[in-house]
Amino acid sequence: MSRSVNEIITDLTRFNPRTATAQHRLSHDCYMILVGYVQDKKQLAKLKNMIESLGETTEGEYGAAASIGIMECENVEFILEHITLQHNSEELLDARNEHFVYEDNFNSALSSFIAETASLQKLVKICRYYENRRGINVDNVIAEHNARATSSSSYFVEKGLSQNEALAAAFAVSFYTGSKSEACSRGASLIARQSNGVVIDDKTVQELSEASIILYYLVKALSHIPYYWGYVTRACELKDDELKLYTAGALITWIQFSSSKKGKKVATNADFSGRNTFFKIYSLTGRPIQQFSNYPEEDEVLFLPHSTFLVFKHTISHHGSQHTIYMRQVELGLSAWSVLWVDDNIFNSKWENKAHMEYAAAKELNKNVHFIPKSSTENALSFLRSPFGQILKNRATFRIVTDMHRDNEQSRHNAGSRLIKGLRELGFQNSCFVFTMQKDRCDQILQNELSERERRNVTVSVDTRDLRKFVNFE
Repeated sequence: MSRSVNEIITDLTRFNPRTATAQHRLSHDCYMILVGYVQDKKQLAKLKNMIESLGETTEGEYGAAASIGIMECENVEFILEHITLQHNSEELLDARNEHFVYEDNFNSALSSFIAETASLQKLVKICRYYENRRGINVDNVIAEHNARATSSSSYFVEKGLSQNEALAAAFAVSFYTGSKSEACSRGASLIARQSNGVVIDDKTVQELSEASIILYYLVKALSHIPYYWGYVTRACELKDDELKLYTAGALITWIQFSSSKKGKKVATNADFSGRNTFFKIYSLTGRPIQQFSNYPEEDEVLFLPHSTFLVFKHTISHHGSQHTIYMRQVELGLSAWSVLWVDDNIFNSKWENKAHMEYAAAKELNKNVHFIPKSSTENALSFLRSPFGQILKNRATFRIVTDMHRDNEQSRHNAGSRLIKGLRELGFQNSCFVFTMQKDRCDQILQNELSERERRNVTVSVDTRDLRKFVNFE
């Protein structure tokens, strides 16, 4: 049986970030939320058939496959249409003060916790406080963080940060990848929960007001690091009740910072390989932080709070002692600002427009725009029909970007027009932006195929500046 929110909050508030060792871990349920699951047996059978038809790679560690083909397959996200939510739509919007945290208000909540203006000096001071424990030479630890920050801060300077802000961003990542990742994750969980209505005691709120400076600079650093699209692995220790939630068709959100290792193989470090659960994940928004890490050999990919995953398969080996869970990261758009972006090349690692997504993520930390990537008209409309798409319907803070021509569709030349017609028929009057290389031709297609009403709130442009303004809600 799942623990109550009060039990989880008690664990989170009792955890002492100063005295905890690097090996100390809170229970997994302190950091995960079951968003929903598939109940329809026909849809579960369809999902199972799809998994089996795409096959798996050769056997990996501990008798489990290194990956399964469906993890890379966007089409499997059709299952989102059939998710049964833990709460109905009204509760999602108006009553997020229960156990289930849905909407990502993390960045704005984080900013509100910073009582004073954040600075490099204040960051170093609070990190020194957390690193200062018995048997540790805190001066040496801080000197190591400073050296690592100095060597890697040029990356953030090139991204437009001032020298001090760049040093602070690099210092925060170094601190996280040292012995204090659990302290950061615990702080993130508490902030995420409080921003969604959970009551936290005054003493812990005061502590978070100070610790939030670390999280602020960690988020700022990650916002300037490109998305990693590919395989990662994560090793955790889960209890039986937690493991039961990870079934095929379950949708899970992690509300902490979540570390993983790039690639299909689990980290060989004894601290990781001895854990009872290996997550095999296809990442969409994880950030590769190898060049900033205390342990570059781990090739770490870090997920931000509110990353959500669709579970495909849960295998058990070694006489029931080892669990391997296969998941694909999905974006639901449940944030203050979100954009559905449809392009047939969107999952191509060399897709040039990826930079515009990353620009929006870094430009205004408080806005925290979420992008929902789809490669075809049908996949986009499937999402809009889902409970998550319905929540976003006609929100002023939800927009759609599309190309006009898509090679992966039967009628290539007018794919963008068909998308707009389809979403209008579903009742979505949200603003749409057609990003194209041939404006006159696109205007003519829209004129011929859409009614005057359907063309309302539709912009066509070849200019990347217009695109950036649109996705930044300017």
